[in-house]
Order: sequence, then structure tokens, then C-alpha cells
Amino acid sequence: MRRSSRNRKRQGLLASAQALAALGWALGLSSCAGPNLRPGYASPEPVFQREWSLSTRTRTTLAGERGVEFSNPVFWENTLIFGTSEAGLVAVFPSLGGQVRWTLPIRGGAVSELTLEGSQVYFGGGDGFIYAVNAETGRVQWRYEVKNPKISRPTVFGGKLFVTTSDDVLYALEASSGHWLWHYKRRSAPAASIHNASAPWTDGTQVVAGTSDGYVVVLTAAEGRLKSEKKLSTRLKFTDVDAGVVADSGLWLVPSYDGDLFALKPQSLETVWKFEAGGARSIAVDGEKLFLSSSDGWTYALEKATGKLLWKFQLDGGVPTSPVLTDSWVIVGSSYQYLYALDRRTGELRDRWNVGYGSGFSGGLAYDPKTRFLFAVSGAANLFSFKVR
Repeated sequence: MRRSSRNRKRQGLLASAQALAALGWALGLSSCAGPNLRPGYASPEPVFQREWSLSTRTRTTLAGERGVEFSNPVFWENTLIFGTSEAGLVAVFPSLGGQVRWTLPIRGGAVSELTLEGSQVYFGGGDGFIYAVNAETGRVQWRYEVKNPKISRPTVFGGKLFVTTSDDVLYALEASSGHWLWHYKRRSAPAASIHNASAPWTDGTQVVAGTSDGYVVVLTAAEGRLKSEKKLSTRLKFTDVDAGVVADSGLWLVPSYDGDLFALKPQSLETVWKFEAGGARSIAVDGEKLFLSSSDGWTYALEKATGKLLWKFQLDGGVPTSPVLTDSWVIVGSSYQYLYALDRRTGELRDRWNVGYGSGFSGGLAYDPKTRFLFAVSGAANLFSFKVR
């Protein structure tokens, strides 16, 4: 009995070590100094003009500590709402220099990307619950326990909420009440996977998501029955398909983490083309172009119809956030130290803003085209506001 207990303890420690290693892998070089490919770089005409910042961290940062925040800011009327792993959910008035409107403390914080639908904000908490919160008041409307602190960005469609957990369970809940409708559990999962989960895509009749064993699965939206699946990644280490599927022009576009970006036919899941770079971030599409933030530390611009490379840009270190597109720029944050503005046509670096050593950006960015303001939460749990030229 003692030997069995020791074995279980050893297995638990090994699983914890694998999880920590996977998290570090997911963040690329965020814990390292990075190559700093452009020492002394200065933009001839800066794109980013910093306006104000708001710190939400109350505890003392330990020497050598590099924080990680996965949440993204969202806009609701005159309010910006964002989450951090320490403060929980926070709402501020951007036009008043970040004056706080309300806060919602959560044990373990807000650790997933946020989804705003109507006046409700949906997200995953570090306490293992999915939350629905009123954007005006900050009051919890409902919460549902999934016993997993890492979930995907929730998807809301037709009165239903769909979400995937990092242990490969896809839930369907009633968006208004959090009532369980169905769930789909993947049969098996790899020994090691990265700290992420694929945001489901749905058209109301089917739900599509990636899994950590390298598949894209298609389920019926009504009851969660498996309709079809396709193996995308054959890697021996990290097989994850953690990015959300993007549907555009009759294609399903989805990258595997340590593999390729695939363009699939929706009905047959036949591969139309693939590009030899992957990632855990959903791609951005604009017209005939798409933009990929890859786990190899590059940002790529591709021709949507063929996957032909148009340009690529290498970060100084770390992995990029999902791209934000403006009329002139492709903006990405890096998990290592910098925020970048790239020329949309050429990929040329036009500005690089230094958030400071020991930080970076791992969550999503938010851009308001009307005011030309950009908002980003750093790994040190600071909300930054920029005016974009």
C-alpha cells in the first residue's frame, strides 16, 4: 500500500512538471531574454502614443518573476472590461483615463479570454467556473463549474454558450441561465499539452473545435453528437489544435500548435492547402489576405485562397498575440517585452514599444477604430492605453 501511494504521488508530481513545462512551451521564449534582433531600434515616426496605464497588481513581484495574463479587453458602451489573474474582472472608463467603474474579485482571477454578448460578459475563472457577468453592474448572473481553470474563449450563438476546456471537454450551456445542455468528452488526451483550449465555432447546426490530440471535431449543435473528425497534427511532442476555427469564403481555417495552418472544406474536411507554420492563436482575415501569429515566433501574411506567403516578420523573442488589424497596421504583442506595429502591405516594422523586461503580452488586444485607441494587458497585470497613428 505504501509503494502504491508513493507511485501515485510520483505520478502526480510528474504530471505537474509536465503541465508546467507545457505552459512554458506555450509561451515560447517569454521566460528568456530573447535574441533582441534589433538592438537600439527607434521608429522614425512612432505609431504608438501611450496615453495612460492602470496597475491592478497588489502583491509584491518576486525577483525574476515573469507574469502571464490570458484575458483580453472588450468594449461595452462607454466601458472597457478586462480581467487579470489577481484582480478578477475590472471595468473602467477609457475616456476618463482608466477610472474604475466596478470590480469583481474572483478566487484565481479571470484566466480566459472574454466574450461580450449583449450586456453579458462570459469567461473562465481560475476557480474552475464559467461566469456570466452583467457588464453594467459587475454582478454575477450565473456560474457553472467545469472543475478546470483553463477554458477557451466562450462562443455564444442562438441562445447557447459553447466552451472547450484544456482537458478536451466541450460544453453546451444555456446562455441566459448556465443550464447544462450537453457535453462532449474526448476519448483520450496526450501526456503533455499546452495551456490553452480551442474556442468553438458554430453556425447553429454544428459546432467545430480543436482538441489536444491533434484533431478537429465536428459535433451537432443540438445534442453534441460527433459527426466527423480530421487529424491535423502528427507531431510527437505537442499535438494540440488550440486555436479557434475561422470560417471565411467557404473555408475552415485553423492552425495546429506545433504543426501547420490548414484550409479545410467544411463538408468533407478535405485539405485545400496548408502552410508550414502553426500556432495557438486564431488567425485574422481581411479580404483576400490572412494573418497568422505562429508559435515559431513569426507573424505571417498569406494569400487566403492559396496559402501563398506574402511576407513574414520575426519577433525579437517570445510568441505573438492574435493580430489586430487597422487600416494601416498589423499590430501584435509579444510574450517577450514588445508591442509591434507592422506595415499591412509589406510586413515592415514601423514601431516597437517596450513594455519593459520581465513582462510582455499573452492575452488579446482590443482596438477601437472610431477613437483609434488600442488597449492591452501586460504580463505584469497593467492595462495600457495607446493612441494609434
